[in-house]
Amino acid sequence: MSTDRQTRYLIGWISAVTIIGILGMRFFLQLSWIDAIFYTATTVSTVGYGAPPGIEGPEKIFLALLIAASLGTVGYAIGIVSQNFFSHHLKSSLGKGHDRRIVKMQDHWIICGLGRYGRQVADILVNEEVPFAVIDKNEEKVVDARDRGMPMVFGDASEEEVLEKAGLARAKGLIITLDSDAETVYVALTARSICKSIRIVARANDAKSVSVLTKAGVDRVVNPVEAGAASLVRASLKPSVADLMDLVVISRKLDLDFSTITVWEGSSMAGKNLIELDFRNAYDVTILAILKNEGDAIYNPKGSQRIMGGDRIMVFGERHHIASLRDALKGAAT
Repeated sequence: MSTDRQTRYLIGWISAVTIIGILGMRFFLQLSWIDAIFYTATTVSTVGYGAPPGIEGPEKIFLALLIAASLGTVGYAIGIVSQNFFSHHLKSSLGKGHDRRIVKMQDHWIICGLGRYGRQVADILVNEEVPFAVIDKNEEKVVDARDRGMPMVFGDASEEEVLEKAGLARAKGLIITLDSDAETVYVALTARSICKSIRIVARANDAKSVSVLTKAGVDRVVNPVEAGAASLVRASLKPSVADLMDLVVISRKLDLDFSTITVWEGSSMAGKNLIELDFRNAYDVTILAILKNEGDAIYNPKGSQRIMGGDRIMVFGERHHIASLRDALKGAAT
């Protein structure tokens, strides 16, 4: 519950107890208005100056209930004050700077939003040993991330200062997993204004938001609902394809991976065909596709197909073999 709402509840509860106390003192205990206000004030404030004179059994029950309500009000007020104090202290502690580990990070990913979806993304990156930092404006989630050893930044990801604390200028990409597509748009626009070349991948909560997010500068929009529906259809109509997709997931545990590697213009391999390069025997990887620099894609390429500088090749194999090929091509996974 927000602080403003808690404050409104507290004021409303104090007002209700005070009004009921005054009216009860005046008409039930037959006190004057001055005495009714005085005894209600001393009761609600828990100061107390003794019970009004001449009260009997029913009147005592009323006073006991009023005292109980007053004590509850005071306890609630103390709880709100304590919560706000510790919350402010926590926010001040989290906001004193960013995780020192982030300062040394290069080519890392930034996760914006540590909800259920964001935590799954973080867990996968941990398993993949991919460096990343987390941004979230919920102090409890940030503390949880810190306790789990994740580099974190406390704040709103749509603010330039927060993104800069997460090392956006040195980052490889941004993964936005917020629950609001409107917030995602703001984060994407802010990130793109800071770093034009940053890769942005975002979750779309509504299919209608895909085009908006794309216009906002998101390179790849993922709709979990559509992806889940497509997975169900594949499992029903094309089980062999579903098995292949499962293999992709299982491959993480088998040290297998898919990767896209860029061929540098000055690479010694540029201009040669696949037969000459013989990636299968030289690096024990399979070439699945060649993404040409002009924008065309050649899937399951023939041995006569040449790779040129600026092309990207999509490969499958063990991670250390892919790393060796990447070094040989003097490229970087994208």
